[in-house]
Amino acid sequence: MDNKGLLFIPDISGFTNFVTNTEIEHSRHIIQELLELLIDANQLELEISEVEGDAILFYKFGNMPELNTIYEQVEKMFTSFHEHLKIYENGRTCQCRACVSVIDLTLKVITHYGEFTGYKVKNFNKLFGKDVIVAHQLLKNDIEHHEYWLVTKSLMKDEPPAEFREWMRWVASTKKTENGEVPFLYTQLNKAENGASE
Repeated sequence: MDNKGLLFIPDISGFTNFVTNTEIEHSRHIIQELLELLIDANQLELEISEVEGDAILFYKFGNMPELNTIYEQVEKMFTSFHEHLKIYENGRTCQCRACVSVIDLTLKVITHYGEFTGYKVKNFNKLFGKDVIVAHQLLKNDIEHHEYWLVTKSLMKDEPPAEFREWMRWVASTKKTENGEVPFLYTQLNKAENGASE
């Protein structure tokens, strides 16, 4: 059990277009704020392996958490993210492209339970293992909308989870990799944002 744990990756969608087409100083500041906000919303005491530009690789060794506990973490980060975007939208004084288009950014979250370990390169701590690769491969998929929670079958007790959240509509899919297919389910998160503002 020492080498098993949760891999949890919140990823800001629209990052490449945002950075490419906006002013560097304001876009850098906005992305930094959003990533720090996701870190501050970490209520599961997840460890950080690295910040990867538009994503954070969180992890936690140990027994598989309850799905409801993981969702509470997803919801906390998701609502914090959108509440911050609304501040930009409603209180914007700067009309630069970065400040105007920040509301187009979205958030997806990849969750996977598997086997991995850590190693150190100079002063940098890294994660190592096939399940770390799987989690990263899942960031690139065919899901049309980029605001969702993806859960691999390794975290599922039943498929889809029954009586979890009434508004959730689970869709089953697979990711083809060079090592075979990775089955997963996903649900859109737009209702989580609406629920947070009510």
